[in-house]
Order: sequence, then C-alpha cells, then structure tokens
Amino acid sequence: MNSSVLCELLLCAASVWAAADSLKNGHGWRVAGFALITFTALLGALVYGGLETARLAHQTMTGISGRISLLLIAVGSLHGATRHLLLAALAALMLWLPNNLALAGNLLALIAIAWPGRSQRWPLAIAGALLFVLAGLGIAGRGDWWGIPRVDLYHLTLMLATLCWTLARLRGTRWLLGTPASLAR
Repeated sequence: MNSSVLCELLLCAASVWAAADSLKNGHGWRVAGFALITFTALLGALVYGGLETARLAHQTMTGISGRISLLLIAVGSLHGATRHLLLAALAALMLWLPNNLALAGNLLALIAIAWPGRSQRWPLAIAGALLFVLAGLGIAGRGDWWGIPRVDLYHLTLMLATLCWTLARLRGTRWLLGTPASLAR
C-alpha cells in the first residue's frame, strides 16, 4: 500500500466518524457533507491504488465535494421544506459558480462553521477551519515538500480538520450567540 492510499483511507475513516457523530446528533445535512468527503476519499484510495477506471469518478466527486461539502457541513440540520429548498438552490448555485466565487462561498461556510457559539469547543472549530484553509490554499498542488507528496499532506490536513470539527461538537442551525465554549469542556 502506498502512502497516498493510506492518506486517503485515513481521511475516509475520519469522515466516516464525523458522519456517524453528525447522524447521532441529528445533523442530516452535515452527514451528507462528510459522506461526500468519505466517498471522494474512497475513490481516491482506489485511484492511488492503481484502479484507473475510478479516476474519472474521483475527479468528478472531487469537484462536487469541493464545492458543496463545506456548505452542507456548515448548515448541519434544517427544519422546514422552504429551508431545505433554499439549501438545495444554494448547493446548485455552488456547483455552477465560477471558481473564484465558489471559493468565496466556501470561505463563508468556513466562517459559519467556526463562528462563536456554533460548537461546544470553539478553539477546535477554529483550528479545523484554519486547517481546511491551509489544505486548500497552501498545500494543494503537485510536487512534494521535503520528500512528502503534497497530495498526501493535503489529505492528512483535511483529515486533521475533520477530526477537529468532530471533537469540537459542531451544532446544528439552532445555535446560540454568545461566548465561545472553552476547550476544557
């Protein structure tokens, strides 16, 4: 097993845990966001493992997941048909926006995820958001750093962000404004 397969499987495992925790807490849209990351990482493991027939599916899912997973994770859960329709419209819009506007949408989703009061352990929510930004804007790309493939560092950073968010105990859309909770809680 090569390092890229292992890194994809670690991201997949972290995302499965995050999805299971979200399901336990009734955050259906967050489950969908983490499930997209899980499925994309699993396809990536197949591609890096040598299954070339999975490459197109992996590229397609990378594009879809990269545009709507953060939106779904940020929303968490919704109540009411109108809100579900609005979310579906936002997700469709994210799929069709030019790259720079989709990036802006993802940054807004990260701000919503890390907003004070949106988690039980706010410092971990902030850390996860910063790791996600680092992965996407600083690490993603071709080549290697100090002999480590950047794609592996990218997937490991996403895994750490996912673990931070799971440990932060992200809340749904019914969150309280107020003082961020301490890390000790």
